[in-house]
Amino acid sequence: MDDNKIYRFVQKQAVPKQEMSAFLQAFTNEFNPLVIPPKYDEISFKLQFVVEKNGLLSNAEIKGNEHAYGYIGEIIRVLKMMPAWKPAEKNGKIVRSFHTVPITLRFPMRNVDKALLDKAILERTVSTDYFEFECSCKLINSSTNQYNKVKEFSYSTADNSTFYSITIKEILLSNTTHHLNIIKTDAALKKTAIKEVDYKSYKALEGYFSVNSNEVMYYNNTIYFIAGTYLINITVISTNAQISKFNFADLKRTFKLKI
Repeated sequence: MDDNKIYRFVQKQAVPKQEMSAFLQAFTNEFNPLVIPPKYDEISFKLQFVVEKNGLLSNAEIKGNEHAYGYIGEIIRVLKMMPAWKPAEKNGKIVRSFHTVPITLRFPMRNVDKALLDKAILERTVSTDYFEFECSCKLINSSTNQYNKVKEFSYSTADNSTFYSITIKEILLSNTTHHLNIIKTDAALKKTAIKEVDYKSYKALEGYFSVNSNEVMYYNNTIYFIAGTYLINITVISTNAQISKFNFADLKRTFKLKI
């Protein structure tokens, strides 16, 4: 048996040291309802994670509900706060194992302070003179290159699990196809998968690639589109492929240009 292998099928499954109902209640109690927009008073999803040999919980993934991916940062934080489980056993030996738990979080509007909800919405909305989007993150850098007519904005979530990069470049309107072709050519040279997509009312190029840096893998999801005389590039980066993918989907959904 491989000591580091994560098993799906075991003779004795991992279980909470308390009842499963106690685990679910503790998860609900720890979860911060202010990360949920007020239009939702309930979210349901399947939470898959690894129960380590010491009983700690790791490698959280969401199954079955894309809406829940917008709150993966909070879900991971809560999972790390949960008490250790009794680990799984296979052939009489303690092993790492996958476990999936269906979770429903309910936050009735009548039990929530409306002022706090309004505050949470404001704190989740990132806004500049050029764009806005929803994200529980903070600005870590912004710069303007007058020569190249490029504005760059960088954001990070509080736990540094996800980074966002938004670049706005002024271009000549007659050269729109030229700019997109340059992006395609550059992607081909780097052997990066990129495809043409429709994004809202724009023709866009969307790509995915990973970068290995100092033995850490970074997963990048990116999209380019032209709006008026601007070339916009949005990129989401994380060391977790799923977090990168679904925070990218959340950003695309809520992103709005002001120019």
